[in-house]
Amino acid sequence: MGSLFSCSDLELYAKKIKDYELLTPEEELYLARQYKQGNIEAGHTIITANLRFVIKIAHQYFHLGYSPLEIVQEGNMGLVKALTRFDPDMGVRFICYAIWWIKAYIRNFIHKSYQVHTGRLTHAKGLVSLDCTISGDTENSEEILMDRLLYQGPDQDDHYALKERHAYLLKLLSSDPPILTKREVYIIKKRFFHDPPATLKDIATEIGVTRERVRQIEMRSLQRMRTAMEKEREVLAEDIDICHAYPVRRQRF
Repeated sequence: MGSLFSCSDLELYAKKIKDYELLTPEEELYLARQYKQGNIEAGHTIITANLRFVIKIAHQYFHLGYSPLEIVQEGNMGLVKALTRFDPDMGVRFICYAIWWIKAYIRNFIHKSYQVHTGRLTHAKGLVSLDCTISGDTENSEEILMDRLLYQGPDQDDHYALKERHAYLLKLLSSDPPILTKREVYIIKKRFFHDPPATLKDIATEIGVTRERVRQIEMRSLQRMRTAMEKEREVLAEDIDICHAYPVRRQRF
């Protein structure tokens, strides 16, 4: 796991990107809409304004022995990928959506690099692409769940980003201290992690309550999960409320 770049390279890079100004929610919303209409320069402004947050997210992987700057560069690739899929009208700041893509690109880079290092791959073809698509176009239950929690579109077809979100959802369900009761965890898993997903009626019959009661428990559980996610996002904020929603109407459960 040789390093092509030193920590001093990362320090120089971090110093350089501090010159890029952060965006207000209103500025980002405007630029994101402009980018969707084909304004490439608007997209470039969004990317450069968020580069510092990639370093913050990537920092948790620096201890693994890979070049910090290479890890950051992979995270930047995830940032760019996220922009191409971002819907500014879903009511969430860009970096909050991009977190999953940044982590997915970094983890895939580490995974592939480890395989090369241990001889599990016969060759490497440069930078690893994450444009591998899960077979089929059917929207699965975990995507629906993350859609409802993050207000993101249902077309997230990247394998590694899906794995990242899957792991995070399971982490929420098994958190210590728990954010959900055992019954709430059971209902969420049956509704969103089983194949095929259980219906409200099925669960109601199984646990001896009404269908409406199961629906209420599900809604309450999703709200608790969303609250936990929002608290974790605040760790990234530091001196800027990067995950404050845009001034648009948010979706309801």
